[in-house]
Amino acid sequence: MAFALAAAALALAAALAARLRFPALPFYLLAGLLASPWLDPGALEPLPTLGLMLLLFSVGLEFGPDRLSELSKKAIRAGAVDALALFLGAALGLLFGLDLKSAVLFGGVVYISSSAVIAKLIAELHRAAAPESEVVLGVLVFEDLLIALVLALFGGHGGAFGVAASALLVLGFLLAARFLAPRLAALLERVGDEPMLLFGTAFTVGTAVLFHLLGSSEGVGAFLAGVVAAGLGLRDRIERLFFPVRDLAAALFFLAVGAGAVRLLGANAGLALGLALLAVGLKLPLDYLAGRAAGLSHRRGLLAAFYLVPRGEFNLVLGALALAEGQALVAQVAVLLVLFSVPLGALLFRYGPEWTRRR
Repeated sequence: MAFALAAAALALAAALAARLRFPALPFYLLAGLLASPWLDPGALEPLPTLGLMLLLFSVGLEFGPDRLSELSKKAIRAGAVDALALFLGAALGLLFGLDLKSAVLFGGVVYISSSAVIAKLIAELHRAAAPESEVVLGVLVFEDLLIALVLALFGGHGGAFGVAASALLVLGFLLAARFLAPRLAALLERVGDEPMLLFGTAFTVGTAVLFHLLGSSEGVGAFLAGVVAAGLGLRDRIERLFFPVRDLAAALFFLAVGAGAVRLLGANAGLALGLALLAVGLKLPLDYLAGRAAGLSHRRGLLAAFYLVPRGEFNLVLGALALAEGQALVAQVAVLLVLFSVPLGALLFRYGPEWTRRR
């Protein structure tokens, strides 16, 4: 029954988005908020969690050797300026009395934009050829690499053992992506589409579970599964097979986020909202400066800052980790950021070029 209600809500949201010629993700969140009195997000599991894992897998899929070699010097300069938000956010967390681990997780919430959401918006609105989009995509690569390191070091629940296990697993998976994946590619080319889809899903979820059992973050596991898959040289086939499944599961994930947000927000909701707004206000000027450091004009630098507004998958991973540490405020900020930054980012994507051209 819960799945039928969720599917109907998503269908209506997608139809409304298509009618308004607007990206669908904000409407999925809104549908979840509206359906929250009748929809228990827990009844949809494990599909929303699978959606999150596949989102992180698809982010990791962008990190093949060919893509990393394309990371230009200007994208590295922009990423270094943008990374200041991580340290400023962590300092802000310490000022609010958080311990070091929770403060770093809060810094990650302030810092990390959503590669999955932003890439989808760039594709839907046909902005891939714009100069600012190249810089934004490079910054997202930088962000995802840095936040994966943060999760490996601070996202575990196994103490020193978890950190050591995370480091060894990350190293092992990166070596596998570099040396073993190309040798497996010829074998997997002979595998049919259905076994390939099922094997890839099992590999992604199994890797996430392995990282969790060893005291690390399952988000890092799903991300690294995508990195290994990228090394196979079969990106086009993997995207063709996985992305329809990912889009359905991810739609359920964002619906569940919207439905569960009402239950999470309660005490300190006003403070959480203020911190979420501060997080956006803190990162916007840094992203403008990052665009300028990459050689963009004033107008293109503003557009780059607009495009980096949406938060998504990694924010919710960081929020869940903070909640497990007893830091509900960090989780509230993470959820609120997703709830209003995705619609705001979609608006800025849709109308930003016209607004900046007029002014």
